[in-house]
Amino acid sequence: MAKALGGQGDVGKTNPEELFAAGYGACFQSAMNASAISLKIKMPEREEDSVVETTVHLVGDMKKLDMGIRVDMKVKVKGLERNQLEKVVAKAKEVCPYSRATKGNVTTNIEVVHG
Repeated sequence: MAKALGGQGDVGKTNPEELFAAGYGACFQSAMNASAISLKIKMPEREEDSVVETTVHLVGDMKKLDMGIRVDMKVKVKGLERNQLEKVVAKAKEVCPYSRATKGNVTTNIEVVHG
């Protein structure tokens, strides 16, 4: 359990927020790839040229056990024009199961980093 919640916060152990971030980021990346195909936009072939960095934060009042999460996502894709990348991200938000499941419940900030 996290130190903020009264636990030991053991180093090297994964917490639920990290697992959610990994799942959401991977799902969003897949949604971007599928969206690009439907938009007839070619994504880079090299994996390292398309990266979705996702961080999940606990928000709210932990003492009152009134908590939620906030997702911060940074999307970096090389080889696309900025307007193409923004179209892919907008479409991915519509089709990604995590985005659809959290819509209206979780604040999600997506930063698009060109090139």
